[in-house]
Amino acid sequence: MSDQPHKIPSLVGGFPTQADFAPSIIFAVAYGLSVIPFLIRFWNPNTRTYLLGIGTFAYAVERVVVWSIRAAQSHDHHLGETLSKGRLVYQQVSFALGFIGFGSDCVAFMRAAMVNTTLEDPKRGSIDKPRDRFWYRRAADLAGLLWLIASVPGAIGYSKMPGAAAHPEDADKLFRLRYVSSAAALFLFYFFFILLRYVRNRVEWLDRRAVDCTCAILSLASVVAIYRLSVIHNTTSVLNVLPSTPPLYPPGSLTTTASKATFYIFHALPELIIAWAIQCLNIRSIYNTGPWGDWQGTDDRGGIARLRQNGVYVDGVGVQGPVNWGPIGNWINKRREAKAAKSLETDRPTASARTGSQVELTETV
Repeated sequence: MSDQPHKIPSLVGGFPTQADFAPSIIFAVAYGLSVIPFLIRFWNPNTRTYLLGIGTFAYAVERVVVWSIRAAQSHDHHLGETLSKGRLVYQQVSFALGFIGFGSDCVAFMRAAMVNTTLEDPKRGSIDKPRDRFWYRRAADLAGLLWLIASVPGAIGYSKMPGAAAHPEDADKLFRLRYVSSAAALFLFYFFFILLRYVRNRVEWLDRRAVDCTCAILSLASVVAIYRLSVIHNTTSVLNVLPSTPPLYPPGSLTTTASKATFYIFHALPELIIAWAIQCLNIRSIYNTGPWGDWQGTDDRGGIARLRQNGVYVDGVGVQGPVNWGPIGNWINKRREAKAAKSLETDRPTASARTGSQVELTETV
């Protein structure tokens, strides 16, 4: 039974061919450069975060490894060559589960912002709301667990990938479970997006900038899930052997030029944009939190409330101040402000022009 030909779920992104070499190098370098803003932000005591965004930092480092492996596999091979099955499986697992981690980061970000709304703040007039704070934290705990619905089926499914070429039952499990994983991820991205848009104008003292940034991340991540759901129905007859007879690549192997282009545009690029965005933004300023965010379950042991020192107001906690968008964001904002000021100055009549107009008016009178 196991020797009979059967359909194997196609590799998302297709076989690593020589056409993948240049894009893989570009993405590896881009991810390597993306950690620089994070390190700059971590070096500055005013922007440093220990837990918030650390998952994206680890993700970016891991992506350097993934794209480097893909570049190595695509650089020098010939038709009929057997590629390393272990490296192919590693790439597929990384592509399938990596983007789901952005959802966990979003939960941590919004937990800090929601808990912030419950703090006593004389400057804004808010009172202490320990009960609301308790339930916000429990909701965040539950939201963090919900992402397991997407990641666990994917992990189980891809654990069957090494045997998919020889065992039809493993191929069938992989086919079904990666559908479950991507569908669950898309549902959760949309669910949290709708939920945040609902509470944006309904929770008192909730910073709308924090909600908007989080929704933007969720929207981009959903593009990856939609792409995966649109292509994972494809199957092929081989897993890690580059075919040497026509057709060059089996139908449905996602190795054509068009298939690879859509993979890089709708899968790889949105992930890269999110990684850059999270690591460039000043998370402490946008979500108005401390270096640790809110990660423990009670007021006594940790979280934002710990900074209040038993209820004593601490400057910077719960106060909406000017946003520091990070080095790149600040540079863009300064350019915009300078351009707006220059435009305003151009539209405004000069002193000589005003004087000339007044002289003409006097002579006319």
